[in-house]
Amino acid sequence: MRVTQILDLIVLLLLATVILMPRPDATVKPALALGPELQERAAELQSVLVGKPAAVEPALELANLYLDGHRPDWALATIGPALHERPDDYRLHHVRAIAYADRFDPDPAFEAAKRASELCEAGTAPAGTPPCGPAVQARLALLKSALGSVAGVDMKNQPYLAKDRIFHELHPAFVPKPPKPKATTAAPPEKP
Repeated sequence: MRVTQILDLIVLLLLATVILMPRPDATVKPALALGPELQERAAELQSVLVGKPAAVEPALELANLYLDGHRPDWALATIGPALHERPDDYRLHHVRAIAYADRFDPDPAFEAAKRASELCEAGTAPAGTPPCGPAVQARLALLKSALGSVAGVDMKNQPYLAKDRIFHELHPAFVPKPPKPKATTAAPPEKP
């Protein structure tokens, strides 16, 4: 190897080091912003799903943790195998609807909410699935109507239109906070 090739190699290594080294002012954030206990639980659920990717209960719990950590794509990937295995489980479609809504994808979110609501109302849940009671039916109906109001809206480029439509749809259920009472100034006590 000639001296110029060695020098070229050294310069290339130094340049790669300078480019790939993190800046001193770079901040590092965790990929999943959850508390330590919830991160440990997420790791446990991930290890369960490595062996049984279509397990519904761990997939639901982990997907909800991912949604709490603002990772809707991870939630969708987690429930995918379980949804393929049990397409008639309303809970999986419910989590899917919330994940799509969190990604600002209103059309697939509405379709998933509609499917969850249909499965819940039909009452044909697979064995081992908790029954869909009136509270769950009401929650799914509210989610379906809210997502139906923004179906077809580009939520990423028109967030205010989506917000207005959702507020208009939820208006009967929206209860504003009562106004704070005005502070009254009491007269100082009189001296005898």
